[in-house]
Amino acid sequence: MKRTMVFLAALLLAVISAAAQDVNPEFLAALRENPFRAGVNTCPYEGGPYADTPAPKGYKAFYISHYGRHGSRSNWDGRTYMHLISTLEKADAENLLTADGKTLLDVTRQCLERHNGMDGRLTPRGIREHRGIAERMYARFKRVFKKEGGNIRVISSMVPRCLISMTAFTDRLTELDPSLEISWDVGETYQKYIDPGYPGEYTRPAMRSLMEIERLPVDSVAYMSRFFSDPARAFGLVERFARFESEVFAVARITASFDIPTDIMPMLPEESIYNGWLFSNAGIYMGQANSLVSGNLRMAPAGLTVADIVSKADAVIAGENVAADLRFGHDYPLVALCSYLGLEGVGAKLSAREVPVKWFGSDYTPFAGNLQLIFYRSKSGGDVLVKFLLNERETLISGLEPAQGPYYRWNDVKTWLAGRREVFEASVREWKENN
Repeated sequence: MKRTMVFLAALLLAVISAAAQDVNPEFLAALRENPFRAGVNTCPYEGGPYADTPAPKGYKAFYISHYGRHGSRSNWDGRTYMHLISTLEKADAENLLTADGKTLLDVTRQCLERHNGMDGRLTPRGIREHRGIAERMYARFKRVFKKEGGNIRVISSMVPRCLISMTAFTDRLTELDPSLEISWDVGETYQKYIDPGYPGEYTRPAMRSLMEIERLPVDSVAYMSRFFSDPARAFGLVERFARFESEVFAVARITASFDIPTDIMPMLPEESIYNGWLFSNAGIYMGQANSLVSGNLRMAPAGLTVADIVSKADAVIAGENVAADLRFGHDYPLVALCSYLGLEGVGAKLSAREVPVKWFGSDYTPFAGNLQLIFYRSKSGGDVLVKFLLNERETLISGLEPAQGPYYRWNDVKTWLAGRREVFEASVREWKENN
């Protein structure tokens, strides 16, 4: 606790002296607790706590609609690793590396080896993440999976890391219950709503607004002293400090996904970790969520995924014998989908300067991030409720009154979504008329 308070005080002082925007102490504490959260969409899945508010009396779960991001993967840093290794090897040849510098070199070599020339490759940890989610889903909603004759439909993005995530997830389900009837499919038509594309022009104004965000100051000499015995000579080797700092963060953020036992995050100044989080976090929000600047435009393409969820759920409610629809895709569509739905936290409508104090991305789109819609039917069969689990936690819709606890009437949700669709599509029409 003492270290945490000192850390928070030091960072707040740094922010004040730099005349930067406000800092959320809760976010700082969360980064202190788990620095891998600074990677935002490269944060390994944490999950928990898992708890279910009892459904209203007489209602039973009968159907699950799901969207899951692929699990932990390699990053897009092959050349980054090689450049950093080259820099550190030059320093090592001149006997400039400290013990931490030698550790950094070793860990970077391990990252390069495990990357093995394959960007975005699912790692063993990613497989474990999806197996765990499947196991918990089965345990929590076993009644759904025991539905007589109810099959499980599974579709995936055509990207290999998603296909393997799908395989890991469904393999665990069949291990738990070999009697399950599961169908798998993949293809261009499904890709349109698993990973709906969007014009870059939609989010360009929002991304430009990132210039409003200010970094915390980092003592570059102290930083370099951690890795080099002679910082002055080392500055000549690294060419640009900002590039070196970025490359080290690229290594630090991915080691857990690779199951590399040596954690180099503790070697980094906490201001540097915060800055790494700051821009990863804001970039994902401004580009993929319902930002104040251009969120309505970005939301519109996510309507394809929403339409698929609604149409399939309505078919099951009408009598189609399906227990679950499972979809496996990517982080950006997951953020857009949750924002379109208006889920609390992730769907907030913010300016760039508000993001660092109001939006904590690793809560919403870590590796293996997922959204589960659990449908409940009354004994009479006439009324249907739904609750939303974001990363397996009950989550409310901001602005829509639930029927009870986290449970919403499905018809109310559909009416809510129809209103949002009109707003989002109108924004696109207006934009096209003026551009």
